[in-house]
Amino acid sequence: MNIKDMKKINKLLDLYFAGETTITQEQELKKYFASQNVAVEHKKYQQLFESFEAEKSEKYPENLPKIKTQSTEKKPLMTLIISTAIAASILLMIGIFQTDYNDSYAIINGKRINDSKLAIQIAQTKINKISTSLESSMKHVRNINKVNESLKPLQKIEKIKNKIQHTLDKVNIKL
Repeated sequence: MNIKDMKKINKLLDLYFAGETTITQEQELKKYFASQNVAVEHKKYQQLFESFEAEKSEKYPENLPKIKTQSTEKKPLMTLIISTAIAASILLMIGIFQTDYNDSYAIINGKRINDSKLAIQIAQTKINKISTSLESSMKHVRNINKVNESLKPLQKIEKIKNKIQHTLDKVNIKL
């Protein structure tokens, strides 16, 4: 390979790693790395470009488990419920620990309640309702865990594929 070609490939590699190559330039790099004329200093990049070609022919099993996606419309509602529950808990704790019970009162639904036990009971009822709502919303989080579990076989397949590729690379066999 002459110096002019080396400079051109080096410039293309610089552009490629900066994310500034055109499709034509990338095709030129792929063609270069697929050839038998790869310079010694470029050998370290050859496997990268060969892996792109290998991925094109890769087929995934057809019997993969179906993954149902949740709509994102429920996220704002769940966030509102969680933040409301947290805020109510904090306000309740501040009210319990920083007030003098003798002169304490609460305003619930616009009515003044002087009985602290009744106010705490009403607050607890409200917190229980929010907690129930929050628990039903957390079912979506449990569904995410199920999805993660169903993806474990794919991760094992990927590890096996990498081990096979590593072994093939060691014995210098190209697929």
